[in-house]
Amino acid sequence: MDCSMTSSILSANYNTILFEFGVILVTSKILYALLRNVYQPRVFSDLLLGIVLAQFRVLSLTNAINLVFGKIGGFVFAPYLFALGVEMDPGALLDASSGDAVVAYAGILSTSVLVTLFHAPLMHSGSGVVHERSLRAFLALAAALANTASPVLTRLATDLKIAKTAVGRLAVGAGLASDMFTTMLIAVGSMIWRDVGSESPSGGGSPMVQPVLMAAVLVVVIVSAFVSRAMAEWVGGRNPEGRRMRGFDLSLVALAAAALCWLSSALRLDVNMAAFLVGLAFPSEGRVSRLLVSKINFVLSSFVLPLYVAHVCLQLRQTTDDIEVAGLARTEGFRAYVMQLPFPWWKVFFVTAMGTMGKLVGSAAAGLLQGLGCLEALALGMLLNVKGYFHIYCAQAAGIITDKSFMAIIFMVALNVAVTPMVGMGIASWARRSVQWRLMGLQHHDPATELRLVVGLRGPQDVPTFSFLMEVLRWGGGRGELAAYAVDMVQLTDQTAAAIVKGGGFDGVTVVDEEVSEMRKLIGEALDAYQAECGDAVKVRRLLALSSFPDMHSDICICAEDAMAALVLLPFHKAQRVDGSMDTGHHGFRLVNQKVLQLAPCSVAVVVDRGLGQQKLHQDQKCPVAVVFIGGADDREALTLAALVSKHPGVRLTALRVVQNAAAQARAKARTSLFESKSRRCVQPGASSAVGQEEAQMQVDDKFFAEYYRKHVAGSKGGVGYMEKHVADGAELVAVLRGMQAEYRLFVVGRGRDRNSVLTEGLDEWAECLELGPVGDILASSDFSTTASVLVVQQYDAKKHYKVIDEEFMPL
Repeated sequence: MDCSMTSSILSANYNTILFEFGVILVTSKILYALLRNVYQPRVFSDLLLGIVLAQFRVLSLTNAINLVFGKIGGFVFAPYLFALGVEMDPGALLDASSGDAVVAYAGILSTSVLVTLFHAPLMHSGSGVVHERSLRAFLALAAALANTASPVLTRLATDLKIAKTAVGRLAVGAGLASDMFTTMLIAVGSMIWRDVGSESPSGGGSPMVQPVLMAAVLVVVIVSAFVSRAMAEWVGGRNPEGRRMRGFDLSLVALAAAALCWLSSALRLDVNMAAFLVGLAFPSEGRVSRLLVSKINFVLSSFVLPLYVAHVCLQLRQTTDDIEVAGLARTEGFRAYVMQLPFPWWKVFFVTAMGTMGKLVGSAAAGLLQGLGCLEALALGMLLNVKGYFHIYCAQAAGIITDKSFMAIIFMVALNVAVTPMVGMGIASWARRSVQWRLMGLQHHDPATELRLVVGLRGPQDVPTFSFLMEVLRWGGGRGELAAYAVDMVQLTDQTAAAIVKGGGFDGVTVVDEEVSEMRKLIGEALDAYQAECGDAVKVRRLLALSSFPDMHSDICICAEDAMAALVLLPFHKAQRVDGSMDTGHHGFRLVNQKVLQLAPCSVAVVVDRGLGQQKLHQDQKCPVAVVFIGGADDREALTLAALVSKHPGVRLTALRVVQNAAAQARAKARTSLFESKSRRCVQPGASSAVGQEEAQMQVDDKFFAEYYRKHVAGSKGGVGYMEKHVADGAELVAVLRGMQAEYRLFVVGRGRDRNSVLTEGLDEWAECLELGPVGDILASSDFSTTASVLVVQQYDAKKHYKVIDEEFMPL
């Protein structure tokens, strides 16, 4: 079909083309949203959709997608490989002493050895995977099986919450090194094995043509390195940090990159491999590179790659040899699909087993040398065996495999990608079980040791308030020392997912999206200023919680468990407006708070901020703080936190104990008598035990507060104030709190999960935010105060780790 005919078909069927493209993209999005619940990456949903389209001939009557990609398919993968090259740092390959490089080289070497030993059945001219017995085919097969799809692995490590584990960090680094090395081998191979003399009349060229072309390509790559750095500096000067990047400047950089790729392809190098080499020459650091990677990856993952995979699967027509073997006429060949013929399943399992064993043996051995355990080393090998879009491209662009073998490779990639998340989940669950559990909370904290906190941050606006809280809390730790794990809470969207790259430090991955990078930079500057003011007494470690809101609590809980933190501090999902009232809040962050309160491995405190970060801590002008004690485990934890805060010389603490007056005591006795009589009539042992638990809680409350009064009120020489209010019901309790709102800048209250007091009866019915408890919800409402911040504390529930047989032996 000539170009004019193709153009007429495209112009006549553009409505059909747009419709089919829309159906494929929407279906891929829906399928990915469903499979994401079982941690399957985007490439698996795209492959599954493509296989279904090929099997059932859906959307194949007009073949619109094949018509379009038949025109642009030769260079559609160039942006993907260019962005992949920009993410990589070639200098990492020279650092042989790094663990990432050692593991990557070991996996590549072992896979190559296995391919060398068992390549004969794969390269059989009649029944093998490839029908060409040559050094080119052998090296291409070895490089493809040894390659690791680093973008897929990075995203998996993020979704599975293993990027911060030792295995996850090593896998992400080694996967990137393996991907870079094997892709460079394929690019070099494409320079060596190319038909340089195809256009000459004799069918062959001068022996000097090949070396000259290779030298010219290397010169273009070197020039690309200088040009890209010069342009990045020029664009960076025109767009300083803190200002939005001009689209025109970024387009100039992309145009220059495209020109360099075209220049390399003009030297008869494959345009896609040329794009990878030019991207490799670009600086991997810097604002321009980060923006290029995020924008390109977002467009590719959202639009181009799902269509490309569908095109690859839909074009699986039979070759002439396969048609004759099937007994079909040549005229029927254009309607015959691969799946209608006997399928070579042995190729799927043989190729999958060879690649998996190669990665397992080499990477696991290197992992053991790096100090990993046996199970961790095996998991490392499985993670590094993950395949992705690049393997589909290699199989489709190679031209040396049959259609049936290509379909076998498609199934191999799909099978491999589907199994890897299960391995990652196994790693996460095994790592959680291997952690030695202990009671974590403020009451169980050893005062002689440093206090460890996990602090969730939504943005730089949260830093002043949390810096204030960290400053007042650190005086309660051993010698005023505090270790804070500042977790930047970033929502995982399609745009941020396209900007995920290998990270440094404790985080295995990071995000190079411009808005996220700017936010994290501002947070880092504010935390650095606070740490510089405090000196060595405060250690702040930066972490990233990159997840969707329904899963973000896992990052925070895992961090708290790994750090053995005593307390998690979270911002309230509502913020204060200029007029002093609270806004409607962010539903996503509210969901995070609710799940952390439910599943956290330590105590949790939610901060309702009303300008607390503007409060200065001076001995001459102390910050007034009030702690409200009604009863229950959460109130005891709040009292413990207040005891730590009271040790700061710039804080004036007042302890308010709310007790029942005569009327409330009469109602409580009547309720208890009624409950006991009902339990006797119904013969319910659980009811009587509940009454006993309530009496035991009251005894523990009295004993705990008496000890607190002896240590911090009577023995503080006037440092801690004390008030006692007798109230009858919730209305009088609210009145007491309203009378104190103008005198204090911070209220510390317990959430009151297990509190069963007549003083708070009925308050839950009017509560807007039940996760704060009845008292916390009153203090956080817009009509309470415009200046008093609130700290709602929940004690860690040890029952989540114990298999409870008798609650009598549970710690209260």
